[in-house]
Amino acid sequence: MMTLEKKRLSLDEIDGQTALELPNRELLALVNVVIFNVLNNLSVTIPVQNNNVAVQVCAVVQALNTILVGETLECTITQR
Repeated sequence: MMTLEKKRLSLDEIDGQTALELPNRELLALVNVVIFNVLNNLSVTIPVQNNNVAVQVCAVVQALNTILVGETLECTITQR
């Protein structure tokens, strides 16, 4: 069985570290996902922090379009 030892940082190594301040939580949304119902002219806007999540949401909307009868949903991703 192999054990690992934790190495202590020297004061110079600690001083050399960079600390970044995170923005306010309200500022984290990068994009909006807008889902639009063509038939009823209704829309929903969802702020999303991760572009990959936005793409996945639109993929689900497209999948829903395959089972909807008489209605079409559109999904667009816009930058905030």
